[in-house]
This record gives sequence, structure tokens and C-alpha cells, in this order.
Amino acid sequence: MTNDALNLGLLPVELTDGYNLPVVGADAVPTAESLIPFNRAKTCLRRDVGVHFFIDDYQFERVWKSPQLYVEMLKRYRFVCAPDFSLYLDMPMAAKIWNVYRSRLITAYWQKQGVKVVPVLQWADPATWKFCFEGIEPGSTVAVSTLGAAKHKYSILIWKMGMDNAIREIKPKIILLYGTPIADYDFGDIEVVHYKNEVLERRAGHGR
Repeated sequence: MTNDALNLGLLPVELTDGYNLPVVGADAVPTAESLIPFNRAKTCLRRDVGVHFFIDDYQFERVWKSPQLYVEMLKRYRFVCAPDFSLYLDMPMAAKIWNVYRSRLITAYWQKQGVKVVPVLQWADPATWKFCFEGIEPGSTVAVSTLGAAKHKYSILIWKMGMDNAIREIKPKIILLYGTPIADYDFGDIEVVHYKNEVLERRAGHGR
């Protein structure tokens, strides 16, 4: 069914004039000691943590298929970082727009259901900047990851340039930063809350 595949049943939500992306926003969220990946949210016994989607897409594709099934589970946590559907540099532009749309629509839907969802910043090459920050209300608390950004000089440059553009466009109040900070990047006077990648931390602790 077309409605099921496109999740048209989640509409109506407020849409932007440009790419018709759902409008989302987030005020300051409750503090959380750490973040857990979505694939641990069902079994985690702690409730003082946030949930993130900075994992492989296949591990959370199911939230697009049935977002309503996860509302009550996610309400138990302090907050949730929005689904981070991947934007790879070599993806067709249509696929990049689609993944941003999917993240925005689920965010808007969950927020309407009472889940504390923090919009996630996603971008790829500079051509994506004309839509990738659209729909996030200025002054919002936002989340961003550095996973994979520090592998090459070019990816570091793209991350820094994209972050600069996001700050100009959104003027976020607070940034939740997941992963190893990019060396020498200056967030100015924006409050940044850093969350470590626990998987990499454990590997480092075991000498791997």
C-alpha cells in the first residue's frame, strides 16, 4: 500500500515551503548521563539515559515501517536523538532528500505523541545544505555525530563546513555531540554536551 510505504498516515504535520519537510524543534532536554543505541533500548533497565540512532541503518529501519510501535518504549527515556538515516557522499541526491524527510517525519510524529525527540543534524556534500537543515526550528537543541568524520582530511573538512552552515542556519541553543570531537573545531558560545561512543571506548580499553 502506498500510504503504508510512504507513511502518509503520519501527516498532517507542519511542512516547510521549500522541500515540504516536516517542521521539528526541541527545547532543552533533561540531562542524561549517557546515550545508548536504539538496538539496546528494548532491554536496557536504566531510565536516566538518552537513546541515539548513530548506528547502521539496518538496525533501525523498522522504526520507519512502524514508528507507532516504539512510542511507549521511547517515552521511558530522558530523550531520543532523531533517527539518523545515512547521507553518503556517493548517494543519489533524491535518496539524500528522502532520508532527511524520513528523519523529520518520524521526529515530528514522535514529538506529537509526547516523546522528547532531539532533531539530528545530517549533511553530506555542500549541495545538500540547501535542504538538510530545513525544517529544524531556530534555537532548537540538536544532536550531531562525528562517527566516520575523522577518517580522512576531506571528511573532516566536510564535517566542519557542514557544522558551520548548520550553526548559521539554525543557531542551536544546545548541541548534543556524540563521538570523538573534531580537533580544533570551535562551537563559539553554544553549549555543547559531549557523549562518548561507548563501543569505541570499550575497544580502546581492551587494546583494540
